[in-house]
Amino acid sequence: MRCAKYILLLFISLHIHAQNIDSLSKIYHDQNQSDTNRLKAIYDIAWTYIYTNPDTAIILGNQQLQLAQTTKQKKYEGIALKTIGVAYLNKDNSQKALEYLLRALKINEEIGDKQGIGSCSNNIGAVYQYQSNYTKALEYYLKCLKISEERGDKQWIGACYSNIGLIYGNQHDYRNALDFHLKALKIREQIGDKQGVATCYNNIGIVYITTSDYVKALEYQLKSLKISQDIDDQQGIANSYGNIGDIYMDKEDYPKALEYQSKSIKLRKVIDDKQGLGVSYNTMAELYNKLTNYKSAVAYSDSCLQIARQTEDIDLERQAYQNLSTAYAKTNRHKDAYDYYVKYVSLTDSIFNADNSKLLGDLKTNFEVEKRESELKAMADAQQAISDVEKKRQQFVIYAGSAMFVLVLIFAGFMFNRFKVTQKQKRIIEKQKHFVEENQKEIIDSITYAKRLQQAILPADNEIKKHLLNSFIYYQPKGIVAGDFYWMEHLDNITFIAAADSTGHGVPGAMVSVVCSNALNRAVKEFGLRQTGKILDKTRELVLETFEKSGEEIKDGMDISLLAIDKHRQQINWSGANNQLWYISNDALIEIRADKQPIGKTDHSKPFTTHTIQLNKADTFYLMTDGYADQFGGDKGKKFKYKQLEDLLMANHYKLLDEQKNILAQSFNTWKGHLEQVDDVTIIGIKI
Repeated sequence: MRCAKYILLLFISLHIHAQNIDSLSKIYHDQNQSDTNRLKAIYDIAWTYIYTNPDTAIILGNQQLQLAQTTKQKKYEGIALKTIGVAYLNKDNSQKALEYLLRALKINEEIGDKQGIGSCSNNIGAVYQYQSNYTKALEYYLKCLKISEERGDKQWIGACYSNIGLIYGNQHDYRNALDFHLKALKIREQIGDKQGVATCYNNIGIVYITTSDYVKALEYQLKSLKISQDIDDQQGIANSYGNIGDIYMDKEDYPKALEYQSKSIKLRKVIDDKQGLGVSYNTMAELYNKLTNYKSAVAYSDSCLQIARQTEDIDLERQAYQNLSTAYAKTNRHKDAYDYYVKYVSLTDSIFNADNSKLLGDLKTNFEVEKRESELKAMADAQQAISDVEKKRQQFVIYAGSAMFVLVLIFAGFMFNRFKVTQKQKRIIEKQKHFVEENQKEIIDSITYAKRLQQAILPADNEIKKHLLNSFIYYQPKGIVAGDFYWMEHLDNITFIAAADSTGHGVPGAMVSVVCSNALNRAVKEFGLRQTGKILDKTRELVLETFEKSGEEIKDGMDISLLAIDKHRQQINWSGANNQLWYISNDALIEIRADKQPIGKTDHSKPFTTHTIQLNKADTFYLMTDGYADQFGGDKGKKFKYKQLEDLLMANHYKLLDEQKNILAQSFNTWKGHLEQVDDVTIIGIKI
């Protein structure tokens, strides 16, 4: 299921960009500098961004391309095209990468720049390797190797050996893979390239992992790790940690496997290695499934799935679905297990079908190439031995045709067998689907009824507007029902309003919200409490009393922000359990922090604090749960966070409350984009 992390020597730049970006930028923008100096400067700037921010590298590469074309410098035109191509490959856009790299190669061939031809060939090989077109990848790597040997460039020779070794490894030819990796290691040791040596150790170690020689695999991975630590290569260290974790997992030494995978994850977060993180999360999910810790397996699978979708890695997404299906099956959540298994099978079939199409294309291409070569040979030798050549040609065609026929028969048999398996799977899936559909309506009906029950505890809009005319409630549940709820009562000329977040979401969260809402009602109506701190104390007592009746230890409860507005006394009381209060007064946002304890069972409970605020006209108060700030999204798939929410409210607090609500909703949906909503969302705005 998982894959060890190879280190590919694909985009080698044979110098280090050590100049300061500001000084390089000054050179580029200085019209008095020579065109060559300006082109070199922008090239160096582009390559500082090519791995960390490829979009910026593409913009800079296009600027370099325009300048090179304007000044008619073909060499730098080819360099700019190569830069853009490499940046596109780092964005996983292999088609665009191939387009620009082939243009760069053509220019380098026109001007006879051997170094440029070798570099472009190497990168084109990388694109074909990314596309799993190993025949074309090997062709371009060998082209790069030939030119590098002509130039006597050992650095590039070593890189080509490594990449050719990876191609053989991908084709399961481990003997040749090991041979080329050892050749690469020898050259890199000769030229004192420590990072290259670490890379070779890593790749040799992976060959031994694949062939289950764990003693040698661990030996080479530890060598790679030591060198990476010596030269402070964070990416290399992270890769080695992950690969060592894989070795211990295969050896069923799960504590060691967890230790090294955790180290890898920690470092990958620091260097923002999303692809590597996805692989490590997937491995952790598989580990926890083996350890029967299914809750952790689900958590890591979800994290893996999120990265797989961000990076559009179908195979990683497929593996996450398989781990989720396994975890849910083991915890008797059969519907979820079935749903994820269907997704896993669907992606597996799509990958299988793509591979089959490619295999058929390769067979056809190889046959046509061999046939054409035979015809050319016959034409060249025709004058000397027409009859012999004709006989040989006919024999070759017969042999080639026979071989092709045998291959087609074998492949047809394989496809027929696969068809039978697929048909059987489809019958099983149809049967399970029918069973699920029968139960789905009952489940949906139950959830819909639960929604009606929850809506019954929420105050009506007209009742809220009656006592808080200038207000809004932005309420966005994650599902049909929610753990979040809002609450309001008006007693003795005091308006009480709260935003609450019960434990969990969905149906379990909704059930807890009913218990908590009922406890709030009793605290103010039955017990006549008016101070917010006392109300929360009594609410906690009533919630615990309700859960204790079950005889089990239940730690469910809620976080809450509770406001009491007494217009007669021109005074406001507020208390909070984990959820803060924000209010804007005189164009400044003021935060009152909540007590760090929930409404529920806790080890060190204490009375809730009542905060008193003087009522000023035009002040705007915001009560909220944590769902808005915790939503993942944006360009990098990160949390929205409270600071950004604070800036959003400050930028729009002078607008009408209904307009503020619309801005919050629009900003949330834009930030979330195609990602799933992670939690229920509630924000209440009140202008006095």
